[in-house]
Amino acid sequence: MGAQHSAYITVDRLGAPRCAGGICATARDLACLGQVVADGGACEGTQIIPAAWIDDIVQNGSADGWDAGVFAPFFPGRRMHYRNKWYVDLGEAPLLFALGIHVQYLFVDRRNQLGIVMMSSQADPLDAERHCLNRRPRRSHYDCGAPMVGVFD
Repeated sequence: MGAQHSAYITVDRLGAPRCAGGICATARDLACLGQVVADGGACEGTQIIPAAWIDDIVQNGSADGWDAGVFAPFFPGRRMHYRNKWYVDLGEAPLLFALGIHVQYLFVDRRNQLGIVMMSSQADPLDAERHCLNRRPRRSHYDCGAPMVGVFD
């Protein structure tokens, strides 16, 4: 997929990978992963992630389950679900994203075939008061003080 560096993953006391997260990779390499997902799982003409698996993430999952869960307050007013470690914002063109501790993101916009990485070092693992995505994006900036192009309108 074009990764330039080895990634790391946290393991449990027996050495098995933790399924709850703990992946450490460079922003560029995460962007490569996002691009593969945006391209339906293909990289340079070779299918490396089954397209059906990506479609399953988007099409399945429970919006009602999401609404009843503990993360819904971090994304107020958004229709969402969660499946296979991916969050899905269920708009006209669903936006997939992976969320890491201290507000690390990998956004995947499949309609525009675009992967975007956001790195951060927020003090708290999750902080709804500082969470930029808990506000509706505007055309010219996110309402958290950070100037950005509003690609998710």
